Amino acid sequence: MKKLFASIALAVMSLNGAANAADMPVADPVYKVATYAPFSWTGFYIGIHGGGDWFSSDWHAPLTANNAAALCLVCPTSAGSHAASSWLAGGQLGYNYQIAWFVGGVEAQVSATRLQGSNVIPSFPAITVNSKTDSLGTIAARAGIAVDRSLFYLKGGAAWAHETFSSSTTGGPVLSSTTDTRWGWMIGVGAEWAFFENWSVKVEYDHMDFHRRRETLAPVAAGAFAFDYDVQQTVDLVKVGLNYRFGYSPVVAKY
Repeated sequence: MKKLFASIALAVMSLNGAANAADMPVADPVYKVATYAPFSWTGFYIGIHGGGDWFSSDWHAPLTANNAAALCLVCPTSAGSHAASSWLAGGQLGYNYQIAWFVGGVEAQVSATRLQGSNVIPSFPAITVNSKTDSLGTIAARAGIAVDRSLFYLKGGAAWAHETFSSSTTGGPVLSSTTDTRWGWMIGVGAEWAFFENWSVKVEYDHMDFHRRRETLAPVAAGAFAFDYDVQQTVDLVKVGLNYRFGYSPVVAKY
């Protein structure tokens, strides 16, 4: 009889222990979740661009020793002005740094182009003056507002242009010429959109001003004289560009 009661007690204790074990809390499993960090414009970038440009060139013939020796009886006088448009293509490199919604940075660009123009001197129609720009560039600071993957910015800084100035007989050969790299200032505005990981596209308008500068044209034809002109020039351009930004890391692991 004692053995029977002992067996029943042991069975009851076993059932009670199993029930208590079933009621114990079980730790939740640990999951690894991939989350995406906010988009950032920070980093170095390099790119290419293409578009169109146009220039305005205003010439003046001052009364100088060179012009007096060339028997310029009408100096000082206006030598007229001309304008032209062309294509441009080139590349850029730069760096952005983003703090909250503000993006600041620097950018350098260089473009090849073929701007050419000419006009007859109003007071001396036997002579034509000519301008040609074959390359130009900028070194500028950028500041803008970022809205996720969109960036709207202003830029400003220094500009340069490689140019050739010449005079010729109207409809005839070149009499005198000079080549110069002129420096001035620039201001621009643009918008950029990051469409895929490290890649972005942009559209931009720039205005460049090279002031009025004296150019001494050296004789290149027999019987020609050195001649001085004060040339004022501005260049405007519209371009579309493609940039690749280094160091993009969109995914952050979270546990």
